[in-house]
Amino acid sequence: MSVSSTLGRKLFAQMPPSIVITEPVPRWRAWAKGLLKGVVVILLCAASFYAGVNYGRAPQTVIITDAGAAAPTQAETPAKAAPAPDALAEAVEARSIEGLEIQTLDVTVDHSAPAQLRYEFSVGNEGRLYEGNFELLVLGEREGQTTEWVYPPEAQRQDGAYRMRVGRYLKTGGSLQLPAGLVPRAVAVRLRESSGVRASRGVILSDAQAGGGQGPARPGR
Repeated sequence: MSVSSTLGRKLFAQMPPSIVITEPVPRWRAWAKGLLKGVVVILLCAASFYAGVNYGRAPQTVIITDAGAAAPTQAETPAKAAPAPDALAEAVEARSIEGLEIQTLDVTVDHSAPAQLRYEFSVGNEGRLYEGNFELLVLGEREGQTTEWVYPPEAQRQDGAYRMRVGRYLKTGGSLQLPAGLVPRAVAVRLRESSGVRASRGVILSDAQAGGGQGPARPGR
């Protein structure tokens, strides 16, 4: 037997064993770790649910323009005889149901041919989600008679251009062509859903604006 092999066996016999013995993890510590993991999972699920609920309620801005459309004919939007004298104040009065409110409304009239009505309004919602359409009510004079004109016509009210979905806030605006000869005196916006009008607001136009100037519109009550 060689010296080198004998020396190797002696060194191997003197080496300490490589076995490491660890103490068992206490049961309470394992339970604590499991509980902590469960709490983290619950918090993550709650955060994901909250983000999904509020995604549809984020502020939105929509611009709608109808200036290029042909002027509605008398058959499409028939003029109605003016109601009682207090109809003007009633039409522009601000209304709000279940937290839905038209917060601002700005209206200007461009009397160039053809005459254009430009509008911009913002909607705040502190209640349930609003899904419906909006309409414009114009009170004015046409051919010497007091006239009430509603746009869009009933047949077009389900058009996607006039559909709205408001979670918390939305701002929108656009323009449309007025019927020939109609001089607007007041303009109101109505937010309508299947159960009826949920919010409305109007402005009374100044004499300068109704006649072709750029005076400010006076908001309703």
